[in-house]
This record gives sequence, structure tokens and C-alpha cells, in this order.
Amino acid sequence: MESEPQSRNPQMENMFLWASFIAFCSVVALTWSTYSDETERLQALRASEHQKEKAYTAVERTRDQTGRYLDRFSRDPEFVRDQARERMGVAEPGEIVIRIDGARGLAAPKPATPAPPASASR
Repeated sequence: MESEPQSRNPQMENMFLWASFIAFCSVVALTWSTYSDETERLQALRASEHQKEKAYTAVERTRDQTGRYLDRFSRDPEFVRDQARERMGVAEPGEIVIRIDGARGLAAPKPATPAPPASASR
């Protein structure tokens, strides 16, 4: 029967095992730290990209709407007349223009005010 050769220095083997374990833990910690930093950076980039896409969509919508307005202004004289009446207050000869300032407040009911107390002495 052959037996395994025994190590010459068991303390050196333990020190080597502990050094290997500490090196392994250091590598794992460094990898984990880098991974979490990169994950946060990637999430920030995705949020920024999403925000830019929303802004781009809003700009495209505004550009399309402006194009439609320009098309209507160049082709539809009735639209031009209506816009001039609404926005600039232009009236045709013989028309009477009535403007009501503060018309939005007319739609809301006003709070009731209590009646003044009747005096007891006459």
C-alpha cells in the first residue's frame, strides 16, 4: 500500500490557502463593485435615452402640427380669416365686435355672502 506523501511544511500550505482565499475574495469584491457601478450607469443611460425619445416625439409632433398650419394658411383663405378674427380681433366692415373681459369667472358660481344681522333696536 502506498500512502500519500505528506507535505513538508503544513504551516506554509495553510498560509498559501489563506492567501489564495483572500485573493479570490478580493477579485470577487472588485468584480461585484464594477458590475454594480456599470449597472447603475446603464440604468442612467436608459433613462436619459427614454427622456430624449419623449422630447424627440414632442418635437416631431410640434413640427407636424406646424406643417399642417402652414399648409392650411397657404391653401384655405377661410381658415386665415377665422384665425385673424380670433387672434387679432379683426372684424369685417359693418360687424360689431363684443369682447367680455374675465368671462371665465362668469361660469363659476360665486360663494353666497351672509345677510347682515338685523339690529334689535328700532
